[in-house]
Amino acid sequence: MRILDLDQRATPESAVEAHVALPESRPTDRAFVRLNMISSIDGGTAVGGVSGSLGNRDDHAVFAALRARADGVLVGLGTVIAEHYRVPDPPQLQLYVVSDTTDVTGAEELFASGRATLVVPESVGAVPDGIPELRAGDGPFVDLETVATALAGQVLVSEGGPTLAGLLAAQNLLDEFFVTIAPRVVAGDSARVAHGPDADASLWELAHGFLDDAGFLFLRYCRCP
Repeated sequence: MRILDLDQRATPESAVEAHVALPESRPTDRAFVRLNMISSIDGGTAVGGVSGSLGNRDDHAVFAALRARADGVLVGLGTVIAEHYRVPDPPQLQLYVVSDTTDVTGAEELFASGRATLVVPESVGAVPDGIPELRAGDGPFVDLETVATALAGQVLVSEGGPTLAGLLAAQNLLDEFFVTIAPRVVAGDSARVAHGPDADASLWELAHGFLDDAGFLFLRYCRCP
């Protein structure tokens, strides 16, 4: 039996640093994809329709540290609008916003910055002038495997929502799965961290974990070779 070592001597900064450290071996033929999600202990992913209110300072630190080590963020348009995404920090980071429509109402300022690329299938109409675009897939929905191949060599962190997370899992495109378990019970009808088509249900490996002083549990799983 393996016991998770929760080192009480570790500082919050060193725990976060170890938690998000990039592995030396990463795929070269597609992007390296890290999913970062948060859940209450009863499986809820949002309070009042947004996930931000579930977290705490350390969860925000993990969020920022993952972004600092990434080339891009992969996120659904619904999440961008619901969570009021702004121009990303750090400055090298590009947002890749997955959508089945070119209507970006509610996120106009973000797309006007040039730091967000709209990822859409070939079947939809023209993207508004000035918005960077990435076309992926001939059907009605974005082909995520095409996206991962187009961004080969990059480190991407996916921030959901649950539909995008489920599709990435079902298509076996996730390399690492970061989940924060918040010590809250929210009930309601909140979605799981991932839903959609069935995914490969084989076991993942626990690569790292830590518990903060507030009882938030941070877990990092990987599809290790």
